[in-house]
Amino acid sequence: MTAPLGAEAAHAREAQASGEAISFRIASGRLAQVLRTISQQAGVQIVTSVAPELRTRHAVRQRLTVEQALARATQDLPVEVRRLSGGFVVTQKRPSALPTSAPPRIAAAPTPPEPEGPPILVTGYRESLRQAVATKRGARSILEVTRAEDIAAFPDHNAADALQRLPGIAVSRDNGEGRQVSLRGLGPLFTRTTLNGMEALATTASGLDNRGAASRQRRFDYSIFDAGLFSEVEVHKTWSADRDAGGVGGTVALRTVRPLDQPGPVTLLSLQGRAGANSRGVTPQVTGEIARRNETWGALLAASWSRNRVAEYGYRNWDWVPVAFGPANVGPAIDAADRARLTGAGKPVMMSRAQSYSTWINRFERLNVVGAIEHESEGGLHVALDVLYARLANDREEYALAAAGINGLTADVTGTQRLESVTIARDSITAAAFSGIDFRSESKRTVDHTRFGQAVLSLAAPLGAATTLSARAGYARSDFQEPLFDKVFLQARNKPFRYTATGTAPGNSYGFDATDAAQWTLMRADTREDAIVNQNVSARLEITQALAPGAAVKLGAAYRFFGNDGYERRVRVDYPGGSGTAAVTRLCGGRTLAPFVVADVDATFAATGQNRVLTSADDMPGTSYAVHEDSYAAFALATLDGVLGALPVQAEMGLQYQRVGTLSSGKASTDVRQYLISRRSHRHAWLPSFQARAALRPDLLLRLAASRNLNQPDVADLRAAAQVNATPFGGTITSGNPGLKPFTADALDLSLEQYWGRDGYVSLGLFYKHLDSFITSQTRVMAYAQTGYPLEFLYADQDAAILYNVIQPVNGSGASILGVEAAIQRDLRFLPAPLDGLGIAANVTFASGRSEVTYGRQTLRLPLIDLSRWSGNTTLYYTARGWDARLAAAYRGTYRMGIGNNGNIGEWIKPSFTLDFAAHFAIGPRMQALFEGRNLTDAPIVQYTDRSARRLLARTRSGRVFSAGLRYRF
Repeated sequence: MTAPLGAEAAHAREAQASGEAISFRIASGRLAQVLRTISQQAGVQIVTSVAPELRTRHAVRQRLTVEQALARATQDLPVEVRRLSGGFVVTQKRPSALPTSAPPRIAAAPTPPEPEGPPILVTGYRESLRQAVATKRGARSILEVTRAEDIAAFPDHNAADALQRLPGIAVSRDNGEGRQVSLRGLGPLFTRTTLNGMEALATTASGLDNRGAASRQRRFDYSIFDAGLFSEVEVHKTWSADRDAGGVGGTVALRTVRPLDQPGPVTLLSLQGRAGANSRGVTPQVTGEIARRNETWGALLAASWSRNRVAEYGYRNWDWVPVAFGPANVGPAIDAADRARLTGAGKPVMMSRAQSYSTWINRFERLNVVGAIEHESEGGLHVALDVLYARLANDREEYALAAAGINGLTADVTGTQRLESVTIARDSITAAAFSGIDFRSESKRTVDHTRFGQAVLSLAAPLGAATTLSARAGYARSDFQEPLFDKVFLQARNKPFRYTATGTAPGNSYGFDATDAAQWTLMRADTREDAIVNQNVSARLEITQALAPGAAVKLGAAYRFFGNDGYERRVRVDYPGGSGTAAVTRLCGGRTLAPFVVADVDATFAATGQNRVLTSADDMPGTSYAVHEDSYAAFALATLDGVLGALPVQAEMGLQYQRVGTLSSGKASTDVRQYLISRRSHRHAWLPSFQARAALRPDLLLRLAASRNLNQPDVADLRAAAQVNATPFGGTITSGNPGLKPFTADALDLSLEQYWGRDGYVSLGLFYKHLDSFITSQTRVMAYAQTGYPLEFLYADQDAAILYNVIQPVNGSGASILGVEAAIQRDLRFLPAPLDGLGIAANVTFASGRSEVTYGRQTLRLPLIDLSRWSGNTTLYYTARGWDARLAAAYRGTYRMGIGNNGNIGEWIKPSFTLDFAAHFAIGPRMQALFEGRNLTDAPIVQYTDRSARRLLARTRSGRVFSAGLRYRF
């Protein structure tokens, strides 16, 4: 009996069946599976009747024609390969002579030729897209893939920027780059990231306070890694029981380069220079790779180093608050109705706080090093050791000119300030003029670095003809240190001020010379330190047993450890009236909306003698804690390839049992005492999964998936650390909640995919997820004895029955997400020359989901955090012999990033549209030139508060970035 492999490719071109070279990446193993993979990657029909137990010892990891790939895969095996119209037939050899009328037979197993020159032709981008389509088509799950031919060939500098080209992906931006990833409407907390097969968490900080700065979260920061590290990135949108639990939104699987991925020995060097519109000078990037391999062994060392300078500037309001003016603080020009409202006699009015001109400058250096040793024997044994080191070092400066002095505009107006004119629209002060304002200039210097290291050992080995053993063990550590976070404030007193705090062109007018150092005196100096350490340990063992042709079962067990430790330390020193100490001043650096005087941070600290070295005595209450998790899992997964009616069907069904133990420890602190608190909790769950793929036609696939998955709460929500504020009449305890339940999500996915051979596909997908709960904050009143905190925190005359307010996160109501995504990728080779070099990749995603948020006594249903209802990407590319070019556009709709404060309903980011360009040119057989332009629209990042009033919080720009370079393959 014969079975068609890759029947979906029945209409593949004859050219693909013969002379076109393709980069194959296929491990040795059962011949039937190897033939299926060749069929899928090449888009060519292969019909076979080989025995299911027949195995090939030869991996296919080179750039070959289909004919050469088949010859290598079947070398030394009792099979014969024949070419037919549009495809191939692979059958068992018969002991008798071949029929005289047999079609011409392929020569037996020629040795694959050495590559004719390096495969750096600018068809690489198109070829990468084709390989990604082949992987997506052959997968059982709903999957997106992006890959590069070799190191330094990834189409983006940052892995997050590369991911945003894929359907359902949206990224948040910082420092002009993508930083964190959201998937199908669920934010970075729900998007799991794996590196070389094991879960990892890398943490860095934003230079902007309003974007989170340093934080204890389960949100992977992609900005630590150069995209050149990775040969392939897969996005798994559905979950299967044989994978680690977590990431209810999906999993981003990053894989670094390996030596056996290469067609032969590789020595590669890439040099680039970058220049930004908001920064001065040109910054370098250097990437190199050395890889050596033979038939069974390979070793690789690759590194990427870059230095960059990014400047972002714009307008910022700290927040918006209900404001009350003293009667003497409202000038005579204000009409009676507005005066009544401003002095508290009418409906409250919202005022922006500290209307600021702000500039952020970051000089950062990124070093990534990858090492790999790989072995693949003729018997099917595969062993790989992957080692990764990454370091991101930031040296930031921040400058701000804010109406935030002693008599500023940060709270109720009752000092020397006097309102001279005002515009009130939609209950908000949108513009105003004042006299008697005290200004504050801010100068901040931060130095931080993240060191990330990982080692993963993986093994796969056949145990007989029908059994395969695979194992993996790994360790990863991310160490974020911010030893320098120093800020100096200067003050200029009793000045006129006029501002417009909203709109597309907010601005201030100062009634004094802000560049005159004589106007400023020393006000305050702060110092701070942060540390966050994440550790991941993973061990996994799997056994796959073939039960019958097309049927197999996989059994396995896994262990994972996750640890998060850290602290935040702060010290503040005020200098009332300048205290006789003169600050060392200068003009602010970088681009700004207006120049002004700031303090020289290092020189001022040296002049004051203020201590900059902090200890554990300076820990901020509730920030020194550790969360450790041990996860144990066992699973079974059955797979079946068969026919349902007349439809070829592949299906799998699995079940995983998981048990998670959490130890949360930290300091519970009052003003005078600190105690170490520990809490333990245990959770277990049964997690089923089902996935199926049916070929409705040879080129039309229908996929269905259903699963239950879970996601651990954020680290900060699990902290045992607490701040205890005791009073003679009770008190308040603010803490995390180690007893939180994980998020549990039930998911249903449906996808329809139409393929055009290797030229592309079009797809339409529906997805639905229901999460049983979201984390919300709750205030409860309970006897102190019920809190579990030490009795030593109580006053001497109090007993444990006294009532305390306890503020902590709890499991709230659940939420559902419903969405649809559509995508198309197509090489337009049917167009007449020269337009046949064009291609397009486009996608759009709609997602809708809400959760309950409580404001005082009012509960509202708001869009989920990080959910954009609409997002999409379009890439238009052109490839020709010797050059290629692409223009990529990305859109992300409005999304909510916080709950909002002071009666404002939510904090939001407005829609963004970015445009990037890249072109590559071959200069001879070994050299390639490149030119890139990023953020060509110079799209601003606009943050606002309150979903209805849309009160501006920040509007900043990071500028366009251009780069050019050369890439040489020795």
